[in-house]
Amino acid sequence: MSKKDISFSAVCLVLAITVFTLGCESTGENTKRGAIGGALLGSIAGGVIGHQSGHGVGGALIGGTVGALSGAVIGDKIDTREARNKEQILTSGEKLGISDVIVLAKSGIGDDAIIDKIAKTGSVYNLSVEEIEILKKEGVSNRVLNYMMDTKR
Repeated sequence: MSKKDISFSAVCLVLAITVFTLGCESTGENTKRGAIGGALLGSIAGGVIGHQSGHGVGGALIGGTVGALSGAVIGDKIDTREARNKEQILTSGEKLGISDVIVLAKSGIGDDAIIDKIAKTGSVYNLSVEEIEILKKEGVSNRVLNYMMDTKR
């Protein structure tokens, strides 16, 4: 295999990992940010280190790949820690995030209970089209969605 083939293969690998990580709807925001930040820092560090031995591009590709994977793993740990379960959401007086509403809807909690929790916590939403689509896809009812959209007024 020539040096060009190896470099091309490495670029394809980095792109595939990035597209896979960032393209999944279920990928958390911290995971995405970690992958991007890690890829940038890793490719810069790898490029500088690799340049010292005459392999700047290869070093940047390896550093970017390792950085993206490491950043994604760290970000995923943060996303997992931030996720709350049904009991935590129901017993907490904290405002509900979009992911909290999804957890409640998926756990079979009725619309009235979800709306009541949103009202009692003073949660306010300014939903984007993308967020509305995600909420619908995750099983949040139109009634709850309409209530959420009314909170921004």
